[in-house]
Amino acid sequence: MRGRLYIIGGGISVDYLTIKALNIIKSVKNVFLDGYTGVLLGDGERLSSLVGKGYRTLHRRDLEELNGGEIFKALEDGDVALISPGDALIATTHVNILIEARRRGYEVEVVPGVSIVSSSISASGLMIYKLGKVATITFPKDGIIYEYPYDVIKENSSRNLHSLLLLEIDVEKKVFMTVKDAINILLEIEKSRGEGVISHNRLAVGISRLGSDSMKVCPGGLGELINMDLGEPPHTLIVTSPKLHFIEEEALKVIKDVYCR
Repeated sequence: MRGRLYIIGGGISVDYLTIKALNIIKSVKNVFLDGYTGVLLGDGERLSSLVGKGYRTLHRRDLEELNGGEIFKALEDGDVALISPGDALIATTHVNILIEARRRGYEVEVVPGVSIVSSSISASGLMIYKLGKVATITFPKDGIIYEYPYDVIKENSSRNLHSLLLLEIDVEKKVFMTVKDAINILLEIEKSRGEGVISHNRLAVGISRLGSDSMKVCPGGLGELINMDLGEPPHTLIVTSPKLHFIEEEALKVIKDVYCR
């Protein structure tokens, strides 16, 4: 019996799975966890315990090179849940699977989850109305630095908007960029470009392990954050707008006192 595909936003940690998501995961025949586009914080055994069944983790090759073949194979035998860290369709990878599932004639339901985008802004006390374009900072490849995040910060700053920067991760290879890594890369680009976009005094917010008991949300200058121990990854970095609203200024003081110890 051909099944229905549920693409489920797993939230920023196992504790942030919604009741609807848990009920669906418990009801389906096969469960897959995306281990490529993000990290679902929390012990794997805890996830199995919550949903009452095991699951298989899919990596880049499974989801992109093999086009989610295991998912479609399982759909021939019943309903399937694909758990995506964060929100359900934030990553293009999941959008492609959604499109392919409909092309093959499968019923699909999308279940939203808590996104790193919205939760990073809200956890920092900054205004979502001032969030500009989002970018990802990646490690240099073959000695070449990807400068697009610098351009995004420049453009957002010209409009007095915040820049949310997602940092490269590779779960399979256990590669996790830290806030320190990200700032070093931005400073290297600034050194080359010299456009005054990035400086040690530029205000930013370093975030680590958002949604966990050990999370940190630390506002400060980039020069301060680069020397700060934010703990284990995953990390996120927000470069704030050049001019903050007075409520944002007060909120950052409170957030630093509460979540940056």
